[in-house]
Amino acid sequence: MHRVAFSVDDIDVALEIAAKHGCHPLRGVATYRDEYKLTYLRGPSGIIVMLAENLKKD
Repeated sequence: MHRVAFSVDDIDVALEIAAKHGCHPLRGVATYRDEYKLTYLRGPSGIIVMLAENLKKD
């Protein structure tokens, strides 16, 4: 496995937790079409981890 993606409720909280484990965004946080906030981290064993927060929550 090279990549995995997770939907998170709050990307900022998820990044705080990841930082405690030494994982930081590779290129910051981006907003896609005002619908999602996205970021990529390098996780265990070099796996790329994508985090996505849905901004259009019902």
